[in-house]
Amino acid sequence: MRISTTTLALAAVLAAPVMTMAPSALAGRGERSPEQVNALFQARKTWSKDNYQRRLDLLQSHQRCIDAAASADALKQCRQQMKKTRKSLKQDYRAYMNKVRNQLGLPERTGKKRDAKRRKLQA
Repeated sequence: MRISTTTLALAAVLAAPVMTMAPSALAGRGERSPEQVNALFQARKTWSKDNYQRRLDLLQSHQRCIDAAASADALKQCRQQMKKTRKSLKQDYRAYMNKVRNQLGLPERTGKKRDAKRRKLQA
């Protein structure tokens, strides 16, 4: 596996003590410091680069499934498999980003819209 300068930069940012990254008052109100914004950007960028091949393989696999489908049921199976795999990829992304968010002193994201509405009502 290739280690990019972006990955190393992200590791350096995350290695810094959380206390210097942002006071908890900012994290509670949803505001982020410039350091947190940059660290989240770097994490998203790293995820995108590191998982590019995985996403490409997913698309190619889906294309092969569609090409091999001989019936409506087979095509439906292709769509269901693609949906299942996308969901897994999304869960992996959320887990990765929540780990970064925790290291930065930010709250986790669950991905559920109800949680976001509740947080707005509580604020």
